[in-house]
Amino acid sequence: MAVSDTLINTLFDGRYRIQRKLGTGGMANVYLAEDEVLGRRVAIKILNDRHAGDDQFVERFRREAKNAASLSHPNIVSIYDRGEAEGTYYIAMEYLDGRSLKELIVARGPAPIHLAVDYARQILAAIRFAHRNGIVHRDIKPHNVLVDGEGRLKVTDFGIARAGASQMTEAGSIIGTAQYLSPEQAKGAPVDQTSDLYSVGVVLYELLTGVVPFSGDTPVEIAMKHLSTVPAPPSAKRADVPRDLDLVVMRALAKDPSERYQSAEEMDADLRRVNRGVAISPVTEEAATAIISRPPPSAVTEIKPRASDAVPYAPPAAYYDYDEPPRRAIWPWLVALLFVSAAVVGGYFLYSQIQDQLSGSKTIPVGNYLGIREADADAKINAIGLRPNPVRQPNADPRFPETYVFAQTPRPGDRTQKHNFVTIYVSLGPPKTDVPSVVGEPLDRALSDLQNAKLQGKSVQVESDKPQGQVVSQSPTAGASIEQGSKVTLRVSKGPQP
Repeated sequence: MAVSDTLINTLFDGRYRIQRKLGTGGMANVYLAEDEVLGRRVAIKILNDRHAGDDQFVERFRREAKNAASLSHPNIVSIYDRGEAEGTYYIAMEYLDGRSLKELIVARGPAPIHLAVDYARQILAAIRFAHRNGIVHRDIKPHNVLVDGEGRLKVTDFGIARAGASQMTEAGSIIGTAQYLSPEQAKGAPVDQTSDLYSVGVVLYELLTGVVPFSGDTPVEIAMKHLSTVPAPPSAKRADVPRDLDLVVMRALAKDPSERYQSAEEMDADLRRVNRGVAISPVTEEAATAIISRPPPSAVTEIKPRASDAVPYAPPAAYYDYDEPPRRAIWPWLVALLFVSAAVVGGYFLYSQIQDQLSGSKTIPVGNYLGIREADADAKINAIGLRPNPVRQPNADPRFPETYVFAQTPRPGDRTQKHNFVTIYVSLGPPKTDVPSVVGEPLDRALSDLQNAKLQGKSVQVESDKPQGQVVSQSPTAGASIEQGSKVTLRVSKGPQP
C-alpha cells in the first residue's frame, strides 16, 4: 500500500485515526492522529515507501523507537508505541503543539540571553538523562528540539543514537548535519558524550547570534572548519553577550574532547552560574581562554572562505524529522580530509617532540584518584604540581560513598602541563529528592505523587474525622530531602466513626 495523503481520515493499524500531515522528511512522513484506544492525540511517524524496504533505514527507524522508548524525561519526546503495518513501519509518539527550535531561530533571530541559556539548560537536562542511561544522541541540533507553547523544550529523533562510544559513519556517509557535527564526527572517529556537548555548544552559539559558527558551500568544507578553525566568540557577533557566557560556549566548542566539558552536569553548572551572575568555574575560564588565544592551525588557510558570511538556511525541518544521509559518494573527500588532518596532527606532534627535547618534558603524568576521599585526592594532585577541580554530584554506586572520587579527567596515566587542572568527580551519595506534600490528598493521588518524586509510600490506617482514604499526616514531612527510593509513611483516615 502506498503511504501517502490517502491516509488522511483513515484508521491506521486499526487504532490511529489519521487527521492531518504535520511534516515530511527524507525518511518518513509525520501525521497528527487520534489514538482511538486511549483517546489521546499522537504524532505518528510512518517510514515512507522508498525506505521501507531498505534495511539500513529500517534499522535506524527501529533504533529511534528503541532508544527513545527507554527514556522517560520531561525534556525528551515520549514514545508510546511502535509497530509494522500496511507494508511499512511506524512510531507513535507524544504530540507537541509547537514549533522546532530551528524554526524559531529562523523566524525570530537571536534569542534573549536569559532565554538562550534556559533553552540550552533544558537540552542539557535531556542529554544528561540519556547519557546516564548509556545513550549518546549524536545528532543534537535545533531541528531535533521542539518547543511547546509554554517554553518547554523536548529533544527528539534518537534515530542515530548509540549506546556508549561508537563510530559516526554508516554505509560510507557521515551521519548528522554538518553545521552541528563535532570534530570527531566530522572525521568518522568514535564519539562519546562530549560530542553531544559540542553540538549543544553549536546550538547555544546559534541561539545567541542567529548564525552557526561554521558554514560553507559543501559539507566537507564545513567539516574541515570544525576540525581546524576556532570560531569567533559569540560576543564578536553580539556585543551584549557576557564574557563568562562566551567562555562557556568556547569551552563546549573545543576541538579536543578532553578540553570540553566532560558531562552535561558540568556545563549546566556553569550556565547556572551565568544565570546567577557569579563566576564560572576556573577550569572553564582557563580552558576557554586558552582556546580563544590559541593560533589557528596553518591548514585552515587551504580552505577558501565564502564571499558572504550569510548562513545558507535550508527550509526548517518538519517536526520529528530525519535528515536523510547523503547518498552520493563522499569517500574521496573523506580520504583527502583525513590526509590533511593527519598532516596537521603529525606536524604538531613533531613540533612537540622537538620542543620537549630542547627544553625537557614539561608534562606531568596524572595519578589515579578513583576510590579515595576528596581531601586525599586534592593533596595528591597539589603535590605533583597540578590543581584539583572538584565537581560534586550524586552517585548511587555503593563503591563510592559520599566524599569519594568516582571519576576524573584527565584519565590516570595521561600527561598534562604543570599547573593544569585535574577535574575529580566527588560523590554526594545516592541521589536525593524533596518529599512532596500529600497531606489532605486521597491515598491513590498521594501514592502517585510520591512515585513521581521517586519515593515509595507506605500507608497506615488511623482513626480520624477526615473523609475515608484521605491522608492526614506524613513522615518525613513535606520538604525534607531524602534518598530516592526511600519510604514515606502515610497515615490514612479510616473515616468518621458512627
